[in-house]
Amino acid sequence: MTVEQITAEIEQFVCESFAIRADDPGFHRDVDVFEAGYVDSVGLVEILAFVDSRFAVEIAEDDLLSEEFSTLSGMGRIVHRTRAGLTAGPAPASTRA
Repeated sequence: MTVEQITAEIEQFVCESFAIRADDPGFHRDVDVFEAGYVDSVGLVEILAFVDSRFAVEIAEDDLLSEEFSTLSGMGRIVHRTRAGLTAGPAPASTRA
């Protein structure tokens, strides 16, 4: 799946789950859905459950707490990276002599 496809599915879920009208002038993929009041903390849990069930990924804490995860576009990018295994894991242990 592309980032665009993932973002579109997240957008559809958010709009349906939180009763956001298609003609809402303040709602778009780059708006901070939390700051703008579209999604609250309970809604965040619902989004995470959707992402886990639909895309079979768990969002890493660093990504979850990032500014990027506050927008639909950012969520789509994070899910895409996570599905591709491109998330930053722990740094490898150094080999000291």
